Amino acid sequence: MSPSPVLRGLARNPAAPVDVLLRLVEAWPEQACEGLRRRRVLPLPVRDAMLRHPSPRVRAALAAHPHVDAVARAELLADPVWRVRLSAFGQPGQEPLPDDVLMRLLAELDDPPSDMLFIREELFGELCHATGYELRLFRLAAAHPRPGVRGFAAGSLYLLDERSRQALLEDEAPEVRAAAAAAVAHRQQVMQPADLPDQHCHAFWYVLQRPLSRALIDQVLASGDTDALQVMGRNPTVPPDVVETLLRHPDPSVRQAVTGRVDLTDDQLARLAADPAVEVRTALSNHPRLTEQQRARIDIDVTTVTGDGHYGTADVRCRWIPYPADDAVPELADALRWARSVDPLLRRRAARNTELPEDVVAILADDPDPAVRRLVALDAHAAPELVDRLTTDPDATVRQAMASSPRLPASRITALLDDPELAEAAEANPALHVDQMQQILGRTAAR
Repeated sequence: MSPSPVLRGLARNPAAPVDVLLRLVEAWPEQACEGLRRRRVLPLPVRDAMLRHPSPRVRAALAAHPHVDAVARAELLADPVWRVRLSAFGQPGQEPLPDDVLMRLLAELDDPPSDMLFIREELFGELCHATGYELRLFRLAAAHPRPGVRGFAAGSLYLLDERSRQALLEDEAPEVRAAAAAAVAHRQQVMQPADLPDQHCHAFWYVLQRPLSRALIDQVLASGDTDALQVMGRNPTVPPDVVETLLRHPDPSVRQAVTGRVDLTDDQLARLAADPAVEVRTALSNHPRLTEQQRARIDIDVTTVTGDGHYGTADVRCRWIPYPADDAVPELADALRWARSVDPLLRRRAARNTELPEDVVAILADDPDPAVRRLVALDAHAAPELVDRLTTDPDATVRQAMASSPRLPASRITALLDDPELAEAAEANPALHVDQMQQILGRTAAR
């Protein structure tokens, strides 16, 4: 068996001591950095070792760690390798960067090096997407001393407060004033056929999320472009008669795109619930206006659900198209209600709550949905016998989740260390003894 899965597992094991982690960083950095990135906590000596490591891959892994501190990210923003710097832009949920760091970064992005693969606008866009705090970023950009940065903020004028908007509209730089005026006009503009690019691209999908003229709606309807119809089907500005047309479209992916609309009539909900395509019925099954009795009558198939929460459709999302956060942890009251729902998708959401009583966990563990069974590993009170039984589950992801559960009996953890499929998950099990970790490193070094 290759040592890489074993090393990845040890690197992400929450019980691995600092000396084990430092040895991984020193001796096997390329194999271990992915596991280190997935750790919830990086001890300070390990963080420092990654920060000073000669491998850009290791430094980038530190920059992308969900809980890396802002001081380390600020240092990585000056890394000589741009790939590392881009990783240090951040991601939603990371500790926010200080204002002075962002102001300095905005100045650097306004004048990127000539050998950079991204143009200025793309870099600004990447920073906005990465930080997850656009309002603060645009507020800083609107007050930046560089006209190019203020012009970037002016392009998204509607995200700013009234005072900042007015300041940009009266900016001393004519190019900034022009950008602000253009943003006002753009915000008020209803999209026309000429505004839609000829090819699929970010701008194409962006236009379809804006207020649409009837002429553009009719053009998309006549185009037969099912991806475009899917996106348009989610647009709240589409009038009822067009929603009805999309609901009757022969392509199931188009009908499915309509299922999330909150303005569907009772008759439309009933027709979608009886749709001949299972992916359409499945997508509709957790619509908030359905009762449990209505859900029970819908014939669905959860195996059609893809990893990103879609139901067998072409993924045409881009950063400007909002999707609901189906992976959010529900409140306990909701989780208890959903755990006994007839809809497996709601039971799957319920299983994310780690405060569920043991009897409810047992119910979910016997559910035919592997995504629900997999979440038993998160239950701090799950019976060891139940966890052990699920290590032989028919679904591989369930087996791997149980192999890393600290509720798994110690003898089973040891046995799984030699299992090619489950070794990495077993190495990541926090119940693994430190002596066993050291032995594993010794055997790996001797190879």
